[in-house]
Amino acid sequence: MVSLEEDEENARMLLARAVECVPTSVDLWLALARLETYANAKKVLNRARQSCPLSYEVWIAAARLEENQGEVSRVDAIVLRAVDTLNQRGANLTREQWIEQATMCEMAGDIATCKAIIQATIGLEVEEDAREEVWTQDAEQVKTFSSILS
Repeated sequence: MVSLEEDEENARMLLARAVECVPTSVDLWLALARLETYANAKKVLNRARQSCPLSYEVWIAAARLEENQGEVSRVDAIVLRAVDTLNQRGANLTREQWIEQATMCEMAGDIATCKAIIQATIGLEVEEDAREEVWTQDAEQVKTFSSILS
C-alpha cells in the first residue's frame, strides 16, 4: 500500500522533471507550485516567470500564494509588477480580462489579490474624462453579476 505522502512526493518529483522537459507549460509549473511548501513554491513560481515570461497566471498565482500565507502586504507589489512587466513585454491583458481574473480570485476567496488587480488595472484603457461613466457601468455590472450568483 502506498501512502498519500509518498504519492505527493512522487507527484512532486514527476512534475519537477516535467517542467524541465516542458519549461513553457504554465499548467505544469502551477501544479508543481501547489505541491510545494511556501518557500519552495515561491522559488518554483520565480522560475516559472523566467520560463513563461508572458504568463499572467504565474503572477496571479504568486500573489495568491502570498495572500494565502498571510503576506498580504506583498500582494499589491506583485500585481503592480505583473501589470507593468506584462505591459512592457506587450503581453498585457485588456482591462476586461484583468477584471475577469479579479472576479475569479474573489470567488476563490483571495480578496486581497482581487483588490490588488482592480486597483492596478481599473484605469487601463479608460480616458480620464470617461472614468466616472465607465466606473459606474462597472459597478452596475458587478451588482448584476452578484445577483446572478446569489
